Amino acid sequence: MMQAFDYEAFEQIVFQSELGLRWIEDPLLYQDVWPLSRLGYSQEECQINSRRNLYFEDFSLPWLKLLTKLTVKARIRGHYSLGTVVKVIDVLRHLNKFLIISKYNQPEDLNDALIQQFLRDKTTCGRENTQSVLSYCFNIWSEENWLKIRITPHKRTKRAPKIKTIPEEVLHQVYENFELLPPMLERLFRLQLALGCRIGEMLRLPRQCLKKEGECWFLLRWIGKRKHWKFQRVHPLIAEIIQEQQQFLNVQFGCDCDFNNLFCYLSGSGKHIKNIDLAAYQPKYKPKHLPQKHIQPWLNIFSVSASLRDKQGNNFIIKSHMFRRTKASVMSYCEIEDTYIAAVLGHASLDMLPHYRKRSLELLEKEAKTKGYVDMYGRVTTFKPKKRRYEQLAELLKISTPLGECHRPYMLGDCQLRYACLSCDHHRVTLEDQPQLIGDCERLQQDLEQAKKAKQERRVTEIERLLKLVNDRLKGLSELNIYSKGQPHGEE
Repeated sequence: MMQAFDYEAFEQIVFQSELGLRWIEDPLLYQDVWPLSRLGYSQEECQINSRRNLYFEDFSLPWLKLLTKLTVKARIRGHYSLGTVVKVIDVLRHLNKFLIISKYNQPEDLNDALIQQFLRDKTTCGRENTQSVLSYCFNIWSEENWLKIRITPHKRTKRAPKIKTIPEEVLHQVYENFELLPPMLERLFRLQLALGCRIGEMLRLPRQCLKKEGECWFLLRWIGKRKHWKFQRVHPLIAEIIQEQQQFLNVQFGCDCDFNNLFCYLSGSGKHIKNIDLAAYQPKYKPKHLPQKHIQPWLNIFSVSASLRDKQGNNFIIKSHMFRRTKASVMSYCEIEDTYIAAVLGHASLDMLPHYRKRSLELLEKEAKTKGYVDMYGRVTTFKPKKRRYEQLAELLKISTPLGECHRPYMLGDCQLRYACLSCDHHRVTLEDQPQLIGDCERLQQDLEQAKKAKQERRVTEIERLLKLVNDRLKGLSELNIYSKGQPHGEE
């Protein structure tokens, strides 16, 4: 007969560990409701996350409840986000329920087969997240000698994160329909896309977050991963949007209102938003925090109201983090340095950037294979903006010419080389133009021989210049032809 589990002996072992000795006197360990304010979280964080307490009442297994509390304390000590802490409680709460239903009440009952059975009830995404949380819990329990669970380690193939950005065709639709949103939310999402902030960081922006030094504007923003405030230089157009929001708050609540956030609560948020008709919606604003959980419902209804579609015609639902990922991918696509991207996004490390960089390279290769271009210097390139700081996102004017296409940016004004495309830095040719270029090259060669016989030196110089431009393009097209068949080519 199996010996009954001795909880008091288990508790004594736990409190003899390094972390157990540290927290044995903490009265929270003997309570089932933990106020977040006593755990170091600010009132602002609680309001944004719509959570004031952590609850342990649902744990019916006393040993698992105690381990959960200690694990949460360890997470908080590591300065993890509130969402990460809550995820630990949720996973272990579900494990508690599973063990009770399966009639496994003692810690020694936990084994590999039982855990795998628990994980099988999850979706693929949920299984990976749950397994990650359990791995953390089991590791710390083992390190502290609280509980050593005999589980065969499973080798998991570490997959690169799936970088879900907003496709270019959808991003155009978003900008065309932004005005469907209430004005405050339109400014919020425009700023998030421009700044690349996490949505939680956006909701923490203070009302007076701008300062001007000379002609330069600076934004005071919260860096979530590093847990500190930082002034970041921003473009005047970003400062203009922020000033519009500041003026909006002044009109709504008055300049003397002590509400100190840039974005406020608006009526109709939360569970009622799915019934809102954006065209007829008249928002009412309140001087209190806008909860983070209200953001996605607004994006859901916006995506439906704007009829967002991808290239395949499928419905596309925007997620708030996509704005941040899109900003990262655009900067990577424009070949911005990793350290600068990390500084803009507020990354704690450079670990994620190779994934954005890889995705950017895959995008460039895909473009080159579908329709690559060759410029006036014979360089294989793709249809993309110049690497100028604020021209990176500008649309390009794409005009068909007698030979190839013109990729001159709109902002450069009228073209002064209207009939001299071969000498223009903005001109591009594709493999479709190769036969005509070969014909032009043969005719120019004949003209060159005639000019040499006639001793027309100026004409000879001009034809040789044109021949070089044509031959450079032909050389680049040959290189592009090799690349399009799957073989490597020189870098742009």
